Amino acid sequence: MRKPLTFVSVLLLLLCGSFLHAQDKSNKGKEFWLSYGYHWTFDAEGPPFNTQDLVLYLSTEAAATVTVSVTNTTWSQTVNIPANTVNASIMIPKTGADDARIFNEGLLNKAVHIVSDTAIVVYAHSYNTMTSAATMLMPVETYGYKYFSLNYSQSTSGFSPPTSTSTTTQNGPAWYSWFYVIASEDYTRLQITPSDTTRNGWLSTQTYTVNLMKGEIYNVMGKLSGGNQLWAASKDLTGSKVVSVPGADGVCHPIAMFSGSSGIRLCRGDGGEVMQQQVFPTQAWGTRYLTYHMLNNTSTDINEPFKNFYRVAVEDPSTIVKRNGTVLTGLINNFYYEFLDSLGGDFIEADKPILMAQYTPGGNRCYGSSQTAYGDPEMFYLSPLEQGRKDVLFYATRKSTIDYNYVHVIVPTAGLNSLRLDNIAFDPLNTRTHPNHPGYSVAVARIPGAAAQHRLTCDSIFTGTMYGIGYFESYGYNVGTFINNLNYYSEIKNTFSSTTTDSFTCPKTPVRLFVKVGYPATRIHWKLSQVPGMTPATDSIIVNPVPVRTELLNGRNYFVYTLQQDFSFATSGTYYIPVSYSATVIENCNQTENAQVKVVVRPGPKADFTFPSPSCLINTIPFTGTSVPGIFNINNYTWFFHDNTTANTVNATKLYPAPGNYDVRYRILSDNGCAGDTTKTVTILENPTAAFSISGNICTKDSVRITDASTVPVGTISSWYWNFGDGNSSTLTNNTPFYHQYNTAGTYTIYLVTTSSNGCKSDTTRIPVTVLPRPTASFTTGGNVCLGDSIRFIDASTPAASISSWNWNFGDTRSEIRTNNTPFFHTYTSTGNFNVTLVVTGTNTCASDTFRFTVNVSSKPPSTFTVTGKPCTDSLFSFTSSVPTGGANPPTWYWNFGDNQTGNSSVSNSITHAYANAATGIVVKHWVSYAAGCASDTAFMNLPVIIANPVASFSIIGDTLCEKKPITLTSTVTGTHFWNWSLGPTTTNATPPFTHQFTTAGTYDIRLFLSNPEGCKSAPVSQSITINPIPAINAGPDKMINAGSSTTIDASITNPGNYSFIWTPSIYLDAATILNPVSTPDNTTTYTIQAFDKVSNCIGTDEVIISPITGLYIPSAFTPNGDGKNDNWQIPGLALYPDAVVTVFNRAGQVIFNQKGYTTSPWDGTLKGTRQPIAVYVYVIRLNDTANRVLKGTVSIIR
Repeated sequence: MRKPLTFVSVLLLLLCGSFLHAQDKSNKGKEFWLSYGYHWTFDAEGPPFNTQDLVLYLSTEAAATVTVSVTNTTWSQTVNIPANTVNASIMIPKTGADDARIFNEGLLNKAVHIVSDTAIVVYAHSYNTMTSAATMLMPVETYGYKYFSLNYSQSTSGFSPPTSTSTTTQNGPAWYSWFYVIASEDYTRLQITPSDTTRNGWLSTQTYTVNLMKGEIYNVMGKLSGGNQLWAASKDLTGSKVVSVPGADGVCHPIAMFSGSSGIRLCRGDGGEVMQQQVFPTQAWGTRYLTYHMLNNTSTDINEPFKNFYRVAVEDPSTIVKRNGTVLTGLINNFYYEFLDSLGGDFIEADKPILMAQYTPGGNRCYGSSQTAYGDPEMFYLSPLEQGRKDVLFYATRKSTIDYNYVHVIVPTAGLNSLRLDNIAFDPLNTRTHPNHPGYSVAVARIPGAAAQHRLTCDSIFTGTMYGIGYFESYGYNVGTFINNLNYYSEIKNTFSSTTTDSFTCPKTPVRLFVKVGYPATRIHWKLSQVPGMTPATDSIIVNPVPVRTELLNGRNYFVYTLQQDFSFATSGTYYIPVSYSATVIENCNQTENAQVKVVVRPGPKADFTFPSPSCLINTIPFTGTSVPGIFNINNYTWFFHDNTTANTVNATKLYPAPGNYDVRYRILSDNGCAGDTTKTVTILENPTAAFSISGNICTKDSVRITDASTVPVGTISSWYWNFGDGNSSTLTNNTPFYHQYNTAGTYTIYLVTTSSNGCKSDTTRIPVTVLPRPTASFTTGGNVCLGDSIRFIDASTPAASISSWNWNFGDTRSEIRTNNTPFFHTYTSTGNFNVTLVVTGTNTCASDTFRFTVNVSSKPPSTFTVTGKPCTDSLFSFTSSVPTGGANPPTWYWNFGDNQTGNSSVSNSITHAYANAATGIVVKHWVSYAAGCASDTAFMNLPVIIANPVASFSIIGDTLCEKKPITLTSTVTGTHFWNWSLGPTTTNATPPFTHQFTTAGTYDIRLFLSNPEGCKSAPVSQSITINPIPAINAGPDKMINAGSSTTIDASITNPGNYSFIWTPSIYLDAATILNPVSTPDNTTTYTIQAFDKVSNCIGTDEVIISPITGLYIPSAFTPNGDGKNDNWQIPGLALYPDAVVTVFNRAGQVIFNQKGYTTSPWDGTLKGTRQPIAVYVYVIRLNDTANRVLKGTVSIIR
């Protein structure tokens, strides 16, 4: 017995399936077919009739142009759809000559054809009030040759769930079970075997043939007897079989099948619903399914129970189907199992392909007593796990009063973190581990908002459904799926790969091809010739092929076939190799199915290498691998040489036996077997031969003559590289004889390497050369001399023992050859510079270079000097010699300053000197010597006196340092001097003592320097002084008060605690030493306040006048001219009458001023801000006192 698979092993098989190459066929395509399936509203249970609509949802990722047409009509619509949007505008015609609806069983010719210029996703939605059915459409490339219809029972009882105790049904009078097929190609021939009696009378035991042309439809409807008895309900067409057989052209043609119902209830109280879904062809059936009930609540509660029905269809009744590990029993009609879910979800597995449908009732009416009005029956075809995808587009609609849209996903738990809906992660509260497969999880999301396109992505493959519910309303369809032929898989393995299978290969890489077939093949045709760029490309037909092994994939046994041969592809790309295989169990034309081996060829590692250019015969050629591994791990390197030798290293070397052209091949292999392979041609060239001769041995600094004699077999010599052995080298481009000079004695080797015009170099040729040493001539003298004196010459040539002769020339027309080096004298008869030369000859006959020395013979020069400068200790004296600068015999000037200080210069005849101390009778000495010649006599000069500089000092006298208060400046310096004072911003030459005052507070620097009558100046001295501000005391405003009353003086100052105060006179004051005393004067009194700064002792003063008033005084004029004096008409006495009202009239009787509380806001001579003219104005003052007195008079404005 085969050991059952564990959940973990199943998960690993599914994950490993990513290495199995299928066909990448999905619900995304460019061409689709559909028909307008029968709906009970067409012609029954009305009026009104024909209230339903069939709309298409065209969803695209790239911009698309889509044309929708109805065959055999003139109806056609074309829409341009922007990228990443959905077009939901196309309604399929339902009236008139273009009416595409299906009414009866039989042949029809009005199919809906959808064609796009780019791949799109299409959904069809049929709906009206409280009925709705939708389906995902499959493109033509996914169509198959064999289908089974999967519907549901139309005989649902009036009870929940179906029960044998009831004999009645809640079905309507036109509620049919139906399916239809559409031909996508001409000459399509079908064999139809219904599972039960049809509307046209076909029996389950009958198989009949139908011929269709492209775009024609054949519709089959279950027999409906009428009435409400269970037996009279429309026959359930589940299990009906349709097979494409050879048509009139001898070819089997693919078809599409749709199954559904024109009206159905699943449970008691269901609102009644239509259903439609496009059926998966049998080759797309799988062996592994995970289920989970749909939501039928408005709270997105993933854990709320909701019973769903399921049907599992088998083609082979012997198929073993397990539900959560338990084998299902009770196969119905030899075709399907049916069960209610387990309040969570189930894991369904089989050993042969199966098809699953999920049925959701409305309002949870099959569970408990819930009678919620939300939802209606719906049918979904589920995708097997092996058809899962990682990226799908789908559409959520709001048509037919859909209130809640949900997407429902089954995903590997390992991939749950990467699951995204419109790039947003799922709410963890709406995810849960699948209750019967812990390797998977269930994720649900509600989709709010308007109808729109949505995208579901994940790093792992997933399956899912999209559905919506409303008031007695629902729709749903598969969210997106692969629709690959699961009867086979393909696989590749790179020949040199270290793995058992590979997901891709690379150009020029040997690879093996495998096809895995779900049953034993009797014949396989490898159609290699149809694949450009593949090598070899010859077809191979194998009869009764022998599988290399069998494999259990997703619980199904596959037979693995291969060609025992390596293949390779020239360039990158994706290649599909057609393969057809035959088997006795295949029910279609010739018992043959078509497959493809998908080969993904990705750019591989790039093999490359370099070698020297040129490559020459005598050299061992290094080959350096410079490959670019990219993403690959290179683990093998092979060099292939012309003599069938190889090397298995990254780099290699080769010594070639003869000149010529040789191919070198370099191959690298990665651990997945991908190869990088390249071949290059290396040209081996002959080398030149270097040869030369020299003139013989030489003395140092002589030149040797070098003559080239090199040769080359082919071409010419383009360069000669010479190395002379003395640190010097040269590259020449011709072989003309030349000379080279050696500066140092010794034995040297001359090297020559020649390079030919083809770039090859010769071996090195060597010839030695001996360089004899020269002696070195040198001598000294007793120095320059005066005319009439003799000069002594002393030989210093080396090496003295190896010198045989000394040749002297004295520069005065006389010369002498001496045979020894004894010192001697020579006398010159005239003045001037004489160039003396010496050449010595060695015992090896080599002569020295000429040694030269200039002798100066001169007459004795005169010397005087002048001096300038003040006789002060800070004065810089300037001494200037009478001997000028320049000349052929430059002098040096010497000075003795008479204070034990000396100086000299060979650059300037002037020098400066300062005397540090006062002195008298100073004697200055000066003389001059010449670089070549005699020195002058010494000159003398007497400086009678050096006077000391004066020293400045001063003192500041002042009891307080305040603004505008004088200070006294004194000094203890005696004698006659000129005084220079800097007093902050001012200066003076005043002789102390004298006084000065600062008008502004601040810190000032006082500086002084002196000079005496001789012009000797002192160093400046300075002191810093801080002048303090006078306290800014304000005695307050003058006041007028009633006689006998008191007032507080409103004096003010900032920080009053820093000051003390004194008021004078103190009469009538309650205190004379506070800031704000109370005054009770009998007469007008002027008070003065003094504010004393407690730190600086500076004093500030101000005055205030307090005037007692014995009556009401009204001024007769004021001057409002803005000068701050009498700008307002002040009537102080009115302060005694707070309720008084003052009114002013101009000559025209106009009121120009009216004010109560006058003293706080007196008249300023304006009316509403406008100055009034100079004139006499009438006033009326109502005192509003107890006597109600009124005062009248005039006031004048004067400016």
